[in-house]
Amino acid sequence: MTAVESKRWYTSNDNPTLRLYLTSEERGMAKSGLFQGSEAVAEAARDKAAYTGFTAGLFEADVRWNLFSEIRIPEVSPKAADFLEGLKPLLFSLDPDRVDLEGELPESLINALANLGALGIKIPTSFGGQEFTQYEYQQVATLCGSVDASLTVLLSAAQSIGVPEPLRLFGTPEQKAKYLPRLAGGEISGFALTERNVGCDISKVETYAVRVTEAGRTVGYRLTGEKFFITNSAKRDGEFLASMLVVIARIVHRPEDLRDPQGQKRYGAFIVETQWPGCSVTRLRFEGVRGIYNGVPRFDNVYVPVENRLGSEEDGLRIALATLTVGRLTLPAACLGGLKQCLSAMRWWGRIRIQWNKPIGEHNLIGEKLCRVAAYTLALDAVMAFCGAWAKKKGDLRLESAAAKIIGSEWYWEAVNELFQVRGGRGFMTMEAQRKSGEAAIPVMRMLRDARINLIWEGTSEILRIWMARESLAPYVEQGLAILQGPMSRKIAAALYYTRMSLASCLPFLHSRSASAACGKEYTRWIGFIESSSRGLTRATLLATLQHRQKLHNKQLLLHHLVNDSLLLFPMAAILWFASQPEMRTKPGIRELVDYFCQDMADRLYPPSSVIGRIRRYKKDSVVYHLSKAIMGGEYTWLEDGILSCLRK
Repeated sequence: MTAVESKRWYTSNDNPTLRLYLTSEERGMAKSGLFQGSEAVAEAARDKAAYTGFTAGLFEADVRWNLFSEIRIPEVSPKAADFLEGLKPLLFSLDPDRVDLEGELPESLINALANLGALGIKIPTSFGGQEFTQYEYQQVATLCGSVDASLTVLLSAAQSIGVPEPLRLFGTPEQKAKYLPRLAGGEISGFALTERNVGCDISKVETYAVRVTEAGRTVGYRLTGEKFFITNSAKRDGEFLASMLVVIARIVHRPEDLRDPQGQKRYGAFIVETQWPGCSVTRLRFEGVRGIYNGVPRFDNVYVPVENRLGSEEDGLRIALATLTVGRLTLPAACLGGLKQCLSAMRWWGRIRIQWNKPIGEHNLIGEKLCRVAAYTLALDAVMAFCGAWAKKKGDLRLESAAAKIIGSEWYWEAVNELFQVRGGRGFMTMEAQRKSGEAAIPVMRMLRDARINLIWEGTSEILRIWMARESLAPYVEQGLAILQGPMSRKIAAALYYTRMSLASCLPFLHSRSASAACGKEYTRWIGFIESSSRGLTRATLLATLQHRQKLHNKQLLLHHLVNDSLLLFPMAAILWFASQPEMRTKPGIRELVDYFCQDMADRLYPPSSVIGRIRRYKKDSVVYHLSKAIMGGEYTWLEDGILSCLRK
């Protein structure tokens, strides 16, 4: 049997990067008991295609500079640019404080957005949509993210993880023709996966669909269950906001099968129209992002025709995972808008607030905060440009989308906290109190409350790190199982793999032409640093695999540290590429800000062991002083492009 014949393949309709299969090694995992229960179900749902993205290569001493040299910063089409300009007046008219107070978005705004086509951004023009690229869509998310989190969530959930995305990836031509025009016309949708007892462990889904058969053929399903934390579901108690939801449910012959521990677990994805009999909903309220229409939809024996099932009866979890992978890119794009907003406010306040005879931004303990937020802004902009470019090429972004979500949400949370600290007591005041006192009203407290949830939804930072570790270390795990259980040919191949990794992790290599083509010769120092750090990460991964073997997946703290190294190296590579592009090279001060960011990441990877070591290593006080003065002086205002500054409202 050939290698291809030994695999079971599952491929989505039109996306080759979503190829799914089970190899003989992975079947060996189940036999060996490496993964059991819900972990085994999750393993079966994994996208098994080999990782060809940048991050995966870092764990195998393979810095894939060619991925950067093959792309450029994506362009925004005239149509998308006109759309963004048309969106700005609507956002400018929105009062985020009123949304926060009342917990509602204005109905007139939602209607205006629908008329503008904002609910069909990624839907093909043949179905009435805008058909913007992923990068253009990210620009919309960044703009909205700088203004109001609730609005951003409504638009994002409707098309990043709502019905349009899984329908685009997995729908039949008939399903697309039926639903995409309605969605492009302004109907709102959502994605119903989580339940009260089901968060990240999606294999525990208890909502079930009982087959309805006629003459031995399945013609539909009876859907029963309750979902929880479903965005865009509830306008108010008893009234849906979404006209349709993609619902993930376990498919059974009868309800009793749900409690059978030996029963086969099949999960389907169904397009459910919320006006169908048996659908009901209640709304949830939160401490932050108060205008989101999040609720608890319930399904009581709801009839769903078989034509409304996406994919096969075994594709539900795969569809969920694939949808979330693409959808995650919207959240860091929105966080980028928040970062730019923080930078705008900190730059202004750091300049005009005088303490001890000089602007507070010239005090280095404040100046460092300003420098770091500016560096985060540039780096996240670079990461999103990279992801947007590769999304257009249908490249492998599974690890990169998770990395972008982690760093975007964590950097933004850190920046909002720094803004709070810099604003002092004013940051703790209500907007109304700031206005009455004659102060410029900056919504720091609302930004804090809204930003915190980003570390939770779309996959918590902890779960995504563990998932990244599992995926990045997959080759090591598979080769290890081959040594333990495989035939002699596989044992030899696995031994050669480990030998190759050992050599690659120890032998320095010359910078490839693709590295120079991607990043330019001015950043040779950091190119070498990334390559040597990748070798160090490979050595650590190899050692961890050999030491812990089959127990490695339980060493979560160890895996956390390994993944953290990749989360420092990936944005370093992205910012070198981004800064080297023709349209970015001429930006004032970009070289200095890139060096500051890379040095900051390097210090986190290899912190100096003593104060003396830190003093000898570099003179950070001087760097921070001059860089923060340049930021406050307006040299870096180009970093704030693409947002509506709160200082202008």
